[in-house]
Amino acid sequence: MTAPRHGTLPALALHGPAFAAIAALLPAVATAQSQPRIEVDMSLFAARNPFLLPEDDTVTPGGQLAVKAGAEWPLDFRTKLETEGAVAYRQYARRYGHFLTGRADVALVHRRNEYLSLRSAASFERVLPIEALASSVDSAIDPVSIQVRHDLSQAATVHTSARTAFTGQLGWSRIDPRGSTLLAPTSAVSAELAAETRIDSATTLGAVAQVTRSRSATGGDPHAWSILGKAARRLPRAWNAAVELGATRVSRRGTGSRRETGPVQFSGRASLCQEPGRVRFCASAAVASVVGSFGGIQRETSAAMSFDWRSSARGTLVARGSYVRVPRSTGLQGFEVPGLELLNLIARYEHRLDGRFVLYGGAEYRRRVGIGDTPLDSVTLQTGVLYRIPRP
Repeated sequence: MTAPRHGTLPALALHGPAFAAIAALLPAVATAQSQPRIEVDMSLFAARNPFLLPEDDTVTPGGQLAVKAGAEWPLDFRTKLETEGAVAYRQYARRYGHFLTGRADVALVHRRNEYLSLRSAASFERVLPIEALASSVDSAIDPVSIQVRHDLSQAATVHTSARTAFTGQLGWSRIDPRGSTLLAPTSAVSAELAAETRIDSATTLGAVAQVTRSRSATGGDPHAWSILGKAARRLPRAWNAAVELGATRVSRRGTGSRRETGPVQFSGRASLCQEPGRVRFCASAAVASVVGSFGGIQRETSAAMSFDWRSSARGTLVARGSYVRVPRSTGLQGFEVPGLELLNLIARYEHRLDGRFVLYGGAEYRRRVGIGDTPLDSVTLQTGVLYRIPRP
């Protein structure tokens, strides 16, 4: 496995008439924009085997500086621009070097009238797979390589009545691993149609159909479709439950460019959450087909849990957990990969000093079973300070 490489986020430059037009609009927009949300996170950590590599049990200290920001910009009484971004610089004291990661999200939301609303969204992300255990099984295959991700989507929602809505969405995504010999650039296009209706004040029923096609050098160019029925209900004592159940099917090219269709398989997800005040809890589980940069579309089983308890006027206990599993698959040049498993557990305590400063400290445990079918784990201790505007 190659050593990690550092990099920088691409610069964005605007010139000429387009820039002049945008600049002319900024003063008027700025007066109407919502108060920006800013968070600065400065932390120190000590990690044993932070990238889950074989034979790396030496404790490695390091530090990170991260900045997050977001704001809404009303363009007129029907249209608003939602923006959010983050950038983080991390430095390890030995072996791994330094990394610059970040993301940028922008969405244009337009409510044409009471019946029709549109949403156009774009996002860019530069991420270490090991930092995205809950959302990318690629980290079980190559946890060191940087990944650059792009997403574009266009959605339209039609409200046929006060209770019923239909939503159509088209999407495109691309995952571009940097410096990896196992992961390959992968692109995907998807189309989705969903319908839902509120049958009473607490219950919503609906259905969703989705088609996804991916292309990747790891072979097969898999296609997938899924059809699910869904229901959501508000329960007593601030509990909320949601479930989606249905079927999915994946096909991919086999030998001789012949497309082979797999069996129809169960697909679904469920969640149960509570947010009454001092305690916030949410648990979820899913079995679905997802797009990754190893083999394109893969069947994935996942579970997640979050728990926040405001133990005092200034203190909060936070716990997070996630588990992802992908069955045995075939990747680049017919290379057989065993079942991949990822486990991530986080616990920390946050203490609010005043309206803007928060001190925190905690631990994180990671475990993966990837190439070689050998379990590897990691423990990280971290402490830091958060500065937030406005006051949370």
